[in-house]
Amino acid sequence: MSIAIMSQLFKAHLGSTGRKMLAVRLADFADDDGKGIWPTVGRLSRETELSERTVQRILGEFVTEGLLVVVKKGGSKPGEGTRYDFNMAALGRLPSSKVVADGCHGVTHDTVSPVTLTTATGDTDDADGCHGDTQTIIEPPIEPSEREGAREADLKDGDDPSKFGKRVKALEMGTANNPWPGAIASSTAWALQQFEKLTPEERRMAEERRDAYLAECRAQKVKNVALGVYLRDKKFIDVAMTAKAHASGAKIPVAAFGPIWAGLRALALLNGPEHVDVPLDVCDRIRQTYETLQRGSGTRAAAYLQGKGIVLGSDGELLFPEGFEQEERRRRECESGYPAVTRLHQMASRFERSAEDARYQVFADLCEAVPVGCEMFERWRSYHAEANWPFVPDAGSMRVVYFPKGGPEGLCEFEAAARAAIALERSNDDAA
Repeated sequence: MSIAIMSQLFKAHLGSTGRKMLAVRLADFADDDGKGIWPTVGRLSRETELSERTVQRILGEFVTEGLLVVVKKGGSKPGEGTRYDFNMAALGRLPSSKVVADGCHGVTHDTVSPVTLTTATGDTDDADGCHGDTQTIIEPPIEPSEREGAREADLKDGDDPSKFGKRVKALEMGTANNPWPGAIASSTAWALQQFEKLTPEERRMAEERRDAYLAECRAQKVKNVALGVYLRDKKFIDVAMTAKAHASGAKIPVAAFGPIWAGLRALALLNGPEHVDVPLDVCDRIRQTYETLQRGSGTRAAAYLQGKGIVLGSDGELLFPEGFEQEERRRRECESGYPAVTRLHQMASRFERSAEDARYQVFADLCEAVPVGCEMFERWRSYHAEANWPFVPDAGSMRVVYFPKGGPEGLCEFEAAARAAIALERSNDDAA
């Protein structure tokens, strides 16, 4: 939100109330450099109470007049809005809608003046402000460039703004028949604004700790804050993961490639593979498969052998590499021996979310983000290959994937802490 730009627009002559309403709403999305505006036409229509046609027309007028600059055209996928930036030079040239008499100060002719060395307390230099009861101060935003960078990172990380509305609705409704108390009477639009201001990691944390926060409020017999306040004040950071919070049987959402997902995955791998049957006559079965493929397509048959590292001898016999049966067992074990990991991988490949017991919230503090392709990421890949573990699926546009803290060397510490915490939570649940 740029208060500075909103103040300029309030003072400017824009020609109609509809144009001013829309311009001010756009400023609510921008930083103080005028950048980072990408709401959809539908959302602007709902929040300004203008028709979608009117919104489209006014946006076109602002672009034609040079007030807005199109940074990226939207519409390539459902729910994607066009991204705009304010043209700050054009904004400064807008005609004023005020006359001298409108102001309350004979010098500035404005009701809100910037803070200076001589007016440190607000509109004037007297201690109480010029009206005796107000001290209006426009505070500078905190690093607008960082906000812009965070919004760019959202898109690169697969944190799609067009889906924020659904995610906020999910926070309101919950995943285990536990809607947010008071949500029916609170503003979803305002909660959405607070959600948008969070970083991708904060959004994930807010979702994963939602049920734990509500459970702790019930345990301490205190009233929970509104959802928008929960997001604005980042109450999820201060959630104490006590036994009482988990004893309610609450569920927490699990995001693909996130810390809870990573903890569940790592623990399933550390549990070891389930038994996988490998036929005693595996070599005979491969010969039969090869002969069947050979009758249909020699190329497919040759590719089948190549994929298994088998060579065709001069006499037509199949030459199996040394230790083939042992290697075949390892391959099948890696592919089929970890069903819980396979389920998590399938969920991640579709970028879906699931719900798990709240006791697994402990993984949020035991896992860390690892940038895709970095040295640590490749170390994890090598460790998986040595341990004959299936590696994480393609992360798509996600720039980070979570793994246990400390790299492969920290797995023992991770396992001990995870099992101890989960065992404690389970015993507390039983006691409750």
